[in-house]
Amino acid sequence: MPLPPRRGAAGGDVVELPEGDTDPGAAAVALRCAGVRRLADAVLSHDPRRRIRIAQWLISVLVYLGSAAVLWVGSRQGWVYPASFIAWCGFLVVAQLVVYIALRSGWSEHLADPGLTAAQIVLGVVAVEWGYVICGPARSVTLLPLLLIFTFGAFSLSWRRILWLTVFALTSLIAVAAALHAARPGSGTWALDHAELRIDLTNVMMIMILLPAISLVAARLSSLRTRLRSQRTRLTAALAEVQRLATHDELTALANRRHMQERLAQEQSRFQRSGHPFSIALIDLDHFKCVNDRHGHGGGDEVLRTFAREAEATLRSGDAIARWGGEEFLLLLPDTRAPEAQASVERLLATIRVLPLDQAVPLTFSAGVTEHRPGETVTETVARADRAMYAAKRAGRNRVVRQ
Repeated sequence: MPLPPRRGAAGGDVVELPEGDTDPGAAAVALRCAGVRRLADAVLSHDPRRRIRIAQWLISVLVYLGSAAVLWVGSRQGWVYPASFIAWCGFLVVAQLVVYIALRSGWSEHLADPGLTAAQIVLGVVAVEWGYVICGPARSVTLLPLLLIFTFGAFSLSWRRILWLTVFALTSLIAVAAALHAARPGSGTWALDHAELRIDLTNVMMIMILLPAISLVAARLSSLRTRLRSQRTRLTAALAEVQRLATHDELTALANRRHMQERLAQEQSRFQRSGHPFSIALIDLDHFKCVNDRHGHGGGDEVLRTFAREAEATLRSGDAIARWGGEEFLLLLPDTRAPEAQASVERLLATIRVLPLDQAVPLTFSAGVTEHRPGETVTETVARADRAMYAAKRAGRNRVVRQ
């Protein structure tokens, strides 16, 4: 069996066969599948949303093709003039080509209605009413596609837009019916004993009953779609908030201990696979109990938040810091040897010392830095950093010790 085609470097499909499979029939099938895939990508584009919009456009094109076939039969039977049929087809070809180019190129994505749904509905109304004008005794059947056209509005239009399009379709149809009657020979009177006028009035009244009903259903579906989208957006936001709360400390907005343990495990796996070094640092704010005693827990919380903000602003983008517990923080420095890690932590200490906090003494911390060693667990690496941190405290605080 041929393997599914994979995408080549230049964007094309590369067909691969299992080793030893030289069946020419299987190769031909695989090549045909790859060709179909390339053709679909060329017509529909690679972008998923753009593909959906073009697929919906293709449905309308199929309806127009079917309608053109009916009108062609009418032209053969003599109740549609060939010149009128050709003009109608020419209008649709040009209009649909313009719509396709706008969709395929992505130009329509700059608009409020990226699917050009409203524009396509207007084109559909014009095409239907043009067909009504040129189809003579068979004109009643040309109104049937009008009922289908408005169902497309349920996918992307608001109920207000659907309402205005419905009003446009009804008023334009009334105008077309009136113009048709006015152009007929001997149509000076609008009496109902005129057979052609009765047909037009019957058609208009049926459309005035059915089209608002279908538009109401489309508007209802559009409202439900909007509500579901809003609910999905709120649910996504709620899930993101739950994820954030599960992985971040609520007070400082830093990663919490559980999330940092996962990051450490990932970094250890990376170290075992590729040998890329990493270092960690345990940081403990000095004399934090005095801060709480002097300023209360609210003041202590503000000091923790200030430290977290300054740490995130000072450290490299690839580094990660987490609240390890109380006034302790753990810093992960990927692709960093111990001397470079010590220098980074000392730069952070220099930044923290000069913060304009309302305290009798500057805010400082004691930190222990160590590099992960081959053959040891992350727990052992953290324990060495912890011992180095306590060595910094015993040495007088306000310093960084590397072990």
